[in-house]
Amino acid sequence: MKALILCGGLGTRLRSVIGPSQKAVADVDGRPFLSYVVEELAKAGIHDLVFCTHYQSEQVESVVANLPANPARSVTIVREPSAMGTGGAILHALSKIGYDGPFISLNADTYLDANAYRRAIETCPPTLVVTQVSDCERYGAIQLDDNGKVRALTEKGKTGPGLISAGVYGLHTRYLSAFPVAAASMERDIIPELVSRALLTATVYEGPFLDIGTPDSLKLIRESGVHKLQ
Repeated sequence: MKALILCGGLGTRLRSVIGPSQKAVADVDGRPFLSYVVEELAKAGIHDLVFCTHYQSEQVESVVANLPANPARSVTIVREPSAMGTGGAILHALSKIGYDGPFISLNADTYLDANAYRRAIETCPPTLVVTQVSDCERYGAIQLDDNGKVRALTEKGKTGPGLISAGVYGLHTRYLSAFPVAAASMERDIIPELVSRALLTATVYEGPFLDIGTPDSLKLIRESGVHKLQ
C-alpha cells in the first residue's frame, strides 16, 4: 500500500512557537514529529511513502533522509510548484509519480496509531477514518447515515461531542480521475463530491488522536510526550 503524506502546510498558527519551520518537523521528545508518523505507518505494514511537500520542503527532505534505516522503505519526495491545498497536493503527486491504484492519504501534523492506517486499508475505498472527540468545534463534525456512509461534513463551529475526520483517507485513483491537477481542497472540493455521490464510507478509529496544529496542542504533546498521551 502506498501512503501520500501531506507535509507542505504553512503552519501559520504555530509561527509564534516554531518560527518559520515546517510544522511536520517540530521537535517532540528530541525527535521530529514526522518520525512518529512514519513509525506508525511502518507498524501498519506501510513502507511505500510519498511525501507531498511545498513550504520548507528541504526540512522534510532532511528528516526523511535521516530516518532509521529500513530496507523495506521506499521514499519519494514530490514538491508542489506552488501551494495547491490538500486535494491539489494529492492530485499533483499522483500525476508526478504516474500512479494508478489504491493508496491512503494522511496529514503529517497528526499522530494516530497504526490501527488508523489499518482501518483505512481494510475498508473498501473511498473511505474516511473518523474518530470521536469531546468537542467538535475546532474540527467540524461528520454525519453518517445508518449504513456508515458519510452524509455530511459540518463546518467548524459546532460545539459538543461527535465524530470528526481524523484526516486519513483510503482512496483509489479511479475516484479522482475527474478532478484536474490543480489547486483544490480535500475537505471543500473532493470529499463533498464523493459524499454527494454516496460513495464515501466512514470507518471509526478509537486510538490516540494528537494534532499539533495549534500552539496549545503542540505544547501539550511536548510536555507529555507522544507515547504518554496514547
